[in-house]
Amino acid sequence: MSTELIPFDFEGRPVRVVTDAQGEPWFVAADVCAVLELPNTTRALARLDPDEQALISIQGISRGNDQVNVVNEPGLYSLVLGSRKREAKRFKRWVTHEVLPAIRKTGSYTAPSARPTLPAPTQDRVAALLLIGEAVAKVPGVKPGIAMAATLTCIQENTGLSVQTLRRALPAANEAICSLNATQLGRLLGLSAKATNQRLAHHGLQLRNERDEWELTEAGEAWAEAMPYSRNGHSGYQILWNPAVAEVLKEVA
Repeated sequence: MSTELIPFDFEGRPVRVVTDAQGEPWFVAADVCAVLELPNTTRALARLDPDEQALISIQGISRGNDQVNVVNEPGLYSLVLGSRKREAKRFKRWVTHEVLPAIRKTGSYTAPSARPTLPAPTQDRVAALLLIGEAVAKVPGVKPGIAMAATLTCIQENTGLSVQTLRRALPAANEAICSLNATQLGRLLGLSAKATNQRLAHHGLQLRNERDEWELTEAGEAWAEAMPYSRNGHSGYQILWNPAVAEVLKEVA
């Protein structure tokens, strides 16, 4: 029997294999029992037939003892049947559908390439920015797409990661962005901010609430957004209008 170990990995847990003269695999029993959560390897092996297990010597496999118990394919299946863990069925399928065919075809097993991972500090930074982005997206008046675009920009600026592919997945802004306050909108109309607000109210797009602040009506929500702000210790909402509403205000009510 070959003493060259073929290492492979099942869901993050190592399982080592050797092959005999006929190329048949023998699994290190302790590794299999660890995957199947069978705590006592000796007791588990006692349930197997003599031809399902063997004791071989592999130099350097453990400190002070080169002897190791191995089980063949029938022995492995017997151990699987002795496990009550849900992983047992997945383990058996993985061995029979991936590992054994690979060993018999090439004499070795090549694990699927691991996905590239980010360094832990970068992962933490990205996770924190995503949480902030989710919180911002829940603020009334903030569009989720705009919040995500801003989050991606923050991620790129703080980590150097390229986010252009993700940015292209965001919905296109087909509508003009609501960006004008009453003063700026008034300039398009040749009106003061006060006169502009009065005309907006006259068209039923906004009204004064109980706090004597302008508030969007249901009709006004089609033309504007109430954006949160905080300035000089005071917070509230500022109405920003779509420039296209200027054409509506030019109409004589």
